[in-house]
Amino acid sequence: MLEVFKRSYKYDTIRRELTDKIIFGLEFYIAADVIETVLAPTTEELIILGAIVGIRTVLGYFLGKEAKEYRLD
Repeated sequence: MLEVFKRSYKYDTIRRELTDKIIFGLEFYIAADVIETVLAPTTEELIILGAIVGIRTVLGYFLGKEAKEYRLD
């Protein structure tokens, strides 16, 4: 465990790893909302799900674009 704290990290490496983890976490968030909506579909939940999917799509696009830029370096 101490090895983790002894390693030196570059800012770009930390930022890239955090971006990947955020994208991964957003996938789980969407999956949970889809399952909840399928189990108890209401108009309000469908609207919320649509908004969340839209926001997630925009965030995922820009985060993915940023992650690709770091991988090219």
